[in-house]
Amino acid sequence: MKPVLSALTLGVLTSLSGCGYLIGDEGYFRDRGSDYQDARVEPRMTVPNDLQSKPIGDLLPVPGQISAAPVSEDGFETPRPQPLLASADTSAFSVQQDGSRRWLLAQLPASEVWPLLERFWADYQVPLAESDRALSEFETQWVDFSKAASSPLVRRVLPTLEEGRSIEGQEQRFRVRLEPGVNAGSSEVRVLHQSRRVGDDDSEWPSRSSSTGFERGVLAELETYLNQSIANGDSGQTQSLANSGPTQTSIEKDGAGNDVLYMSTDFNRAWVEVGDALSRGDVLVTDFNRSAGVYYVDLDQTRSEKEEPGFFSGWFGGDDDEEENKVAGENQIQVRLTPVSNRVEVSVEAGIDKAANAAVVSDLLNKIQSNLNEGPEGGAILLPRQR
Repeated sequence: MKPVLSALTLGVLTSLSGCGYLIGDEGYFRDRGSDYQDARVEPRMTVPNDLQSKPIGDLLPVPGQISAAPVSEDGFETPRPQPLLASADTSAFSVQQDGSRRWLLAQLPASEVWPLLERFWADYQVPLAESDRALSEFETQWVDFSKAASSPLVRRVLPTLEEGRSIEGQEQRFRVRLEPGVNAGSSEVRVLHQSRRVGDDDSEWPSRSSSTGFERGVLAELETYLNQSIANGDSGQTQSLANSGPTQTSIEKDGAGNDVLYMSTDFNRAWVEVGDALSRGDVLVTDFNRSAGVYYVDLDQTRSEKEEPGFFSGWFGGDDDEEENKVAGENQIQVRLTPVSNRVEVSVEAGIDKAANAAVVSDLLNKIQSNLNEGPEGGAILLPRQR
């Protein structure tokens, strides 16, 4: 019996002495709770100059100073993370995705986001069927996109339609819901899209968007618009496009002697008005980048000449050969909007580093100026041309 007990005791002592190899400071199962304090901050990724990028900021910014937390008698405890706050290099609004779910994360409380959403619908000329602040929910009216090409939001959302799908004989509507965020002081904006045949009475909202492309398109436009509003210092108390006075415009010469159209307004309103002016002037917009403030237009064709099948083929690709696509790209002109002080500069260029023909620039800017809304309801006042 004694040999058996001795062997058992020796085995227990041996196992205890070996625990350091498993759970000690150098063990395999050691506590890694404080390893993050030794992490290094790597430099930012640089994008080549010939490529375009969209700044998204740091989703998880590292504080400027990191100090070790005090160690109590019970050992080190990992501190709870601080709320993610918007800073100078962090976007106030960013699109998030988890599987098939998408939403717009706002680093602002819902009470501050709601007035900005109200302004969004007014500036983009979207008719609302319901606006319930108690439920934090907007519902748009049913819209036939094929008959609402003049709507700024329709023009921006149409390119996101999935390839192979059609809007003919269909009408669309959106529901935007504002919800509290996970972190204190944050909120989330969720978009739901529904499609039905014109004349149907289907009014029950689906559990998932009928078109994920349209859902993404509205979220992306909301992200850009709201971030631009915050960057410009706008708030929910700012006047909306529908209720503001007329915009003063003038065509002047810049430092290089090129014609430039100046608009005495903020970027959001100028972007919408210039897009509408191009549409009314029968100028074909082939693409746009709201973050960069650029409309890409094709002066060889007009909107009325461009038939609808060809329009969607241009957005999503089609059966055109590569040579035709190449020619269309070479004939594009860029209309660029740049905020300067308290007004917006509208310039025309052949490329980011290539000037356009002076006659083309003058003709297009005059067409934009003459087609801006006129009258007291958000129109434009044309000032004398300055030399």
